[in-house]
Amino acid sequence: MDGLRTWVITLVSITIVCSIIEKFAPQGNLSKYVKLVCGLVVTVVIIKPALNLLKGDFEIDSIAWNQYVKMSEKEFKNRVTRLQEEDLGQILELYRISLINDVKTRFKGHSEFIIANADAVLYEDPRDERFGLIRSLYLSLKPADGNRTKTINPQTVTYIKNQLKEAFAIEDSQIIIDISAFSGG
Repeated sequence: MDGLRTWVITLVSITIVCSIIEKFAPQGNLSKYVKLVCGLVVTVVIIKPALNLLKGDFEIDSIAWNQYVKMSEKEFKNRVTRLQEEDLGQILELYRISLINDVKTRFKGHSEFIIANADAVLYEDPRDERFGLIRSLYLSLKPADGNRTKTINPQTVTYIKNQLKEAFAIEDSQIIIDISAFSGG
């Protein structure tokens, strides 16, 4: 890369010097020779890398291989990181769905209520020490078919919270239960 930078700087410098010389050269026959010499010098500077390649001073294979290896290594690391992040996200989503299904089946067949909807919010940042732990559980309850009064006993709500606290080692404040579907009593 340093060789390329040096070549570009040399080419630009020679071009500027030649332009200045051509501006101050006297008009007439001498002007043609100044333009010819400047053109030849710029041409030589332009083809110098090709001449070095023919001489064997220019190790294009080595440079190309080193650049390829650097790019491949960086791309490989980026892909591995991206795949790890995707895997963690998929595993976390699978775990979340499993938690929701566990909550739904835990209270299946209860005569007073049915879990209409459940959701779990987890800590999703893999750098956080709480990664994968439950942040909040949301339950939406509705009266079971056998609940003719359309009411829910407060002790039942406490029972649900205690069961979830014990099963998932979470606090009372992390469990949010919606009982707005109960209209009776």
